[in-house]
Amino acid sequence: MIDPRLLDQVAKDPFLAYMHSHALAFDRYLDLTNALTINIKGIRYDPLAATCEPVAVDEDIGYSHRWTKKYDHRTLWKLYNLMWHYRLNPDQMPKYTMMITLTGSHASPRTLSRGGLSHMKYLVKFHEAHRLEKHMIKAYLGTTDYLSILEGHPESGYVHAHDLYLLDTLPSDKTLEIIENHWNNTQGMGSKEHGFKPEIKAPQDFKNLQSLIAYPMAYVGKTSIGALQEWTKYDLVFNTSLWLSPKHPLKGGIGKRIRAFQPSRSLSTLMNQEPIERGYVHLETTMRNKTNSQDPVILYQSPNYEDNLVAWERLGGEV
Repeated sequence: MIDPRLLDQVAKDPFLAYMHSHALAFDRYLDLTNALTINIKGIRYDPLAATCEPVAVDEDIGYSHRWTKKYDHRTLWKLYNLMWHYRLNPDQMPKYTMMITLTGSHASPRTLSRGGLSHMKYLVKFHEAHRLEKHMIKAYLGTTDYLSILEGHPESGYVHAHDLYLLDTLPSDKTLEIIENHWNNTQGMGSKEHGFKPEIKAPQDFKNLQSLIAYPMAYVGKTSIGALQEWTKYDLVFNTSLWLSPKHPLKGGIGKRIRAFQPSRSLSTLMNQEPIERGYVHLETTMRNKTNSQDPVILYQSPNYEDNLVAWERLGGEV
């Protein structure tokens, strides 16, 4: 799935070569999951419509993870949910947005000794510092509404963050100085040149509400699977690091999943609103590999599967 030439670039780069075996494993993971599909069986009905007949459901819904088109589409759907919330509730529209970029001092092909950490060890360091900084920023800016987006540095593949805060009042220069000092000096993460960078915009700076939502999507899209053809070797190493993160340290990971796109809890409530669903009785979930004829693996069957299957067949389902 990943261009072999990109993998070859990682292998031949002295700065990145130690990540080559992990990048190959990541590529195999993408190939394997791209061949998998999930099938669901169930019965859909409308509890509010007395004359509506139940319908047998038998659908392949694909296999979804961070590096699938379905994930990209779901992220975009969440952002559109946020857009529509503000369109329907204009009184809740934030007066300002502040995109805070947090970069740490780390090694790069030009400064090999700076930071002195591998990509995974630096990910651990950055993740903890980023968590502490977000808590401080929320307190000083007086908001709980933000989107946190991780991206790989274009010259090294090391992680850095773009955090979009939605504000009703602008922070003072003194407040920004305190936040910058905390990141650069108290936490020892950055410097004047590469550390804390705020960018403030007002709604009138955007052509329309949709362009405000597209603002964070520009950062999310840079390392999504939809942009795979545009990945550099550094993008590959960054995404490999994200994929490795939940694995045990003995397998190259750090033992915790790192999310590249993370809304705050308050925004998650607005972004994850599901459409009104009809009633649904779930029978079975299976997974199969589209490239072979082996029997599918059963992931779930309802406790009353046999009885429900009879009803499902009578409604037109085919075994």
